[in-house]
Amino acid sequence: MSVDEDARPYFIMGEHTLDVPMKLHEENRKRVCQELYKNPNLQHSVIVLQGGESTTLYCSDREPVFRQESYFHWAFGVLEPDCYGAIEVHNNRSHLFVPKLPECYAVWMGRLHSLEYFKKRYGVDEVHYIPDMKDVLSAVKPEVLLTLHGKNSDSGKDTREAVFEGIGEYDLISSI
Repeated sequence: MSVDEDARPYFIMGEHTLDVPMKLHEENRKRVCQELYKNPNLQHSVIVLQGGESTTLYCSDREPVFRQESYFHWAFGVLEPDCYGAIEVHNNRSHLFVPKLPECYAVWMGRLHSLEYFKKRYGVDEVHYIPDMKDVLSAVKPEVLLTLHGKNSDSGKDTREAVFEGIGEYDLISSI
């Protein structure tokens, strides 16, 4: 992934690989919003997706190689674990929610990135910390939250529905 101050963000997996503009993910979000907007009951809804979570190997502190949850990557292109995303259906406004890590994590993780860094890196409209998710969504005033829930027909595994503090205060529609 590259973030050049003068260029649009793009996804790249290394030297000699294709540079894919992050605009692709913006277009994915726009297409899904256009389809949902056709339903008058969903025009003022917000799609909420939860990305993949970081895990450790057995009882150690060793982390296996992380691969992002497919639906989340399709919508946001985010590579880091433990993030959430929200998309306002009526205007396609995108919100990325990232973990708020203590400064001491920089000792073993290296430099901790700012919200502005994530905004530029992924080409989203807004970036917030996860603890602020409830307040951000309250300010948007969605009539309903749309989450994914169901069985993946390829893997046979259930999709993981987004869960966050305060989700119980909203009307939910869960589907795949």
